Amino acid sequence: MKAIRGATFIKEDSYVEIEKATLELMKKIYSRNSLGDEEVVSVIFSVTKDLRSMNPATIFRKSGHDDVPLMCFQEADFTGAPRKVLRVLVLTLREKDSTVFNVYDGAEILKNWRWKV
Repeated sequence: MKAIRGATFIKEDSYVEIEKATLELMKKIYSRNSLGDEEVVSVIFSVTKDLRSMNPATIFRKSGHDDVPLMCFQEADFTGAPRKVLRVLVLTLREKDSTVFNVYDGAEILKNWRWKV
């Protein structure tokens, strides 16, 4: 099993913005990794607490991914954590040593973000 990560910032908490960002992020993950639903074990989305207008998993399912197990969680709310963030973890059937391309769509800062201690 191999995981593919992705993240993006959402401009505002609205159905339209969450839908647009979700579909763009997932399109890039599927495209850059030549991924098909038949290879996907499950997809886990997470959103920060300030994103409440729509569930990204519901959006992705309605876009035609009916047979993919989906889940969405609210991220823990820590002081100083970035806001309006959508993250995704796509679990695939690919071999552990295979190459995958994570997609940080405008959110590259998140992969190296550290707490200030």
